[in-house]
Amino acid sequence: MESNTNEIAIYINAFKRRKWLFVFPAAATFLIAALIVLALPSIYVSSATVLVEGQEVPQELIQTTVTGFVEERLQSISQLAFNRKNLMGIMERFGLYKEYRDTHTGEELLEMMRENIKVENIQADVVTSTGRPTTATVAFTLSFEGKYPKQVLQTTSALVSLFLEENLRQREEKALTTYDFLNKQLDQLRHEVQDSEARIAAFKEVHYRSLPELTELNLQTLERVQKDIDARQEMIKTLMDRKVYLEGQLATVDQTLHSYSATGQRIMSPEEELKSLRSQYLSLKTTRSEKHPDMIKLKGQIELLEKELTTRKKTQDIDAELESWKRQLESLEKRYTDKHPDVVAARGKVAELEKERVEAAKSPSVLTSDVKLDQENPAYINLKTQIQATVLDIRNEKNILADLRKKYDEYVAYIEQGPQVEQEYARLQRDYQNSSAKFQETQQKVLAARQARELEKENVAEKLSLVEPPVLPEIPAKPKRPLLLVVAFILSVGLGVGVVSIAEFMDGSLHDSLTLAALTGVPVLGVIPYVQTREEIAARRKRKMLVVMGLVGVIAASALVLHLFIMPLDIIFYKVMDKLQRLL
Repeated sequence: MESNTNEIAIYINAFKRRKWLFVFPAAATFLIAALIVLALPSIYVSSATVLVEGQEVPQELIQTTVTGFVEERLQSISQLAFNRKNLMGIMERFGLYKEYRDTHTGEELLEMMRENIKVENIQADVVTSTGRPTTATVAFTLSFEGKYPKQVLQTTSALVSLFLEENLRQREEKALTTYDFLNKQLDQLRHEVQDSEARIAAFKEVHYRSLPELTELNLQTLERVQKDIDARQEMIKTLMDRKVYLEGQLATVDQTLHSYSATGQRIMSPEEELKSLRSQYLSLKTTRSEKHPDMIKLKGQIELLEKELTTRKKTQDIDAELESWKRQLESLEKRYTDKHPDVVAARGKVAELEKERVEAAKSPSVLTSDVKLDQENPAYINLKTQIQATVLDIRNEKNILADLRKKYDEYVAYIEQGPQVEQEYARLQRDYQNSSAKFQETQQKVLAARQARELEKENVAEKLSLVEPPVLPEIPAKPKRPLLLVVAFILSVGLGVGVVSIAEFMDGSLHDSLTLAALTGVPVLGVIPYVQTREEIAARRKRKMLVVMGLVGVIAASALVLHLFIMPLDIIFYKVMDKLQRLL
């Protein structure tokens, strides 16, 4: 305990002995530090708080086109709002950094201004729609720092206005861009749908008989045509049998009835007359030449009869065919309407045959002038007419059968083409459905984009609201002078203690009995004070003067350095006086 007391007493004696080595360095250091702290330029900060308000209309009803994290959008807005043009405009409008314009480039001034702008997000714990807790940005502060309070306030207000205007412009531009883009897509898809409809219509027009929905009808029609073919074949077979039967009956019936002249001689029919003349011609040909009058007469009679018989046979054929077509037309009119193709064709054929009959009737005929010479057997005429009608019926049935077979082949082709047509038709339908689905989907998107655009126009979507406008700063935000003065005081005290400690450490002499007793371990019986000579007293005074002059020199040198390299002393003086007046 006594040892500790002695050590403390030694330190106290050393401090008393070298108190001026402590006072002068500590005071000089604190004075210089205080001058520097007071001379530092005051930096004022003005800030504004902007609230990120959510969409007023529920998002379940209308979705906005502006999505993504708030932090990303704020960063994007900052980059666009605080571009070179805007910042240079603010710098010129409020006269910022005039003292640096002669020594700094424009880019350096811009970089300096950007460093003085601060955007800090304010986050809060929120619960998402899925019930999951998370952290979200609900507001942010925008601040600007500078030397002059009024400039700081004006600049902060301008920056906030730029930020809010850029946010509105971005949102409206994005909503409009989205709406225009979707409208263009909708027009393209509308054309695609119309093209698909046109391709389907053209495909149906070309392959309408082979479409999938007509497959069942084609099969039914094919079955019906097959039945008609079978019926026509059976009809042709029946008509062929009837023709054979009628031809057999015709062979047993004489062609003409026997007619007699007034003298009782039988009158021959034209066919018999022609046969007789041909026999006479052949008989005379053996005894007479071709130029003999009898031969020439017979030859002329034969040619005349052949011509007349040909004309008469043609007229008979026309009559028989006309009769057959009339019966067929009557049958068709009972089954179909007047505009049916078969009815129209039958009427045309009847009209054509009647015209041919009229033309044939106009031809001069010797036989027709004398009916008695051409009187035929009614039974023969009836059978022959039936045969001719049967032949025409067979011909008509064969024509109908050919048409039916052609129709059958067509429907077989329709059915065979069905799978390929169905595949292509399904592809066209699929393309149409895809285009139509895309069109409907895009149409819904266009409607949503239009609603989102109206949200932005009415300013009811997510928006930034200024809740705390910037105010004129009255107290500088930095430097923190009281704190710096405390630090300067601590450092100056430490420097004084350090100087005293170094001086004491380098001094090897004994100055008190306590130190002597501590070194020798023997108690000191008495202390004889040191008697200084005149020379020592003079040297001591000289040392004190040198110390004082050194301190004055250090202070003067520090003031000179401060004046030349940091701030002029007159400005420091006025700043110090201004601070003191404010404090008082």
